[in-house]
Amino acid sequence: MCAPGWDDDAVFATLIGGRGVFALTPVGRFVWGGHYEQRSLIWRSRWVTTGGIIECRQALAYPGDPHRAVLLRRVIAVAGDACVQIVFAPAAGFGRRGMKHVNRDDQGCWHAWIDGLRVRVQGIARASCERDGSGIPALHTSLIVGEGSVRDIVAELSDAAPAGPLPDADVLWRQTETHWRDMVPAIGGGIAAGEADHCHAVLRGLTSAGGGMVAAATTSPPERAERSRNYDYRYLWIRDQCYPGQAIAVDAPRPLLDEAVGFVGQRLLADGPDLKPAYTISGAVAAVVAVAGLSRRDRHRR
Repeated sequence: MCAPGWDDDAVFATLIGGRGVFALTPVGRFVWGGHYEQRSLIWRSRWVTTGGIIECRQALAYPGDPHRAVLLRRVIAVAGDACVQIVFAPAAGFGRRGMKHVNRDDQGCWHAWIDGLRVRVQGIARASCERDGSGIPALHTSLIVGEGSVRDIVAELSDAAPAGPLPDADVLWRQTETHWRDMVPAIGGGIAAGEADHCHAVLRGLTSAGGGMVAAATTSPPERAERSRNYDYRYLWIRDQCYPGQAIAVDAPRPLLDEAVGFVGQRLLADGPDLKPAYTISGAVAAVVAVAGLSRRDRHRR
């Protein structure tokens, strides 16, 4: 996960071999499963343990904010008490730099800095701050949630000064659920309506307010040979922007079609024959292209 924006450096990268993690794991033996809730990118993990069933709803707060990312995690004790372990250890610069100035206020909210990002975490007041094996500071805690109850953890990473205390988790969940329902109406019809609805949600979630859509996250991005990893999927690729535009046009003239056409059209008008293959969602030339140092015209001449 990059923060606060798509093309910023990652702060959580353990799943693809880096450092920086926000992990919530049941204590003891368990069998894992999960699914996305209908027409949204709200993920619901489900663990069947030796003592019961635990679920965890997880989402980025929606609508998004270019200056902050807010992560929501709600632990639900479905059957039996839920006992989980939590590790919160963001690391800036793709895992190179951990949290600094870690402290807890009187309301139990943790505060820290990582590079230029302010970090706030609510819901793990009893955590202890320790260093992991790689020297990255991490907040560790265990939670026990009684059967039928829930426990919310809200984490914020922001490059702007906070405007006030972290919003209430119930408010954030209601806003997130409402915006997904409004932004991803059911497509309906066809032989795979559910899959089409989910694809629509994925495309919506990868599209910025300015209409730019980042490439789908993958562990095998098209990176340049003999170069260090730069995680190209953080950027908007003109070719990839055109594919979903064509796909959604098959159904109806939906906003995603207008946004895809609008972003590509703006870049064509601005850059003309010097159109680049990849941009940031703001329309700037992506770092991976700038490093290459050659425009399409230059490559053709050579």
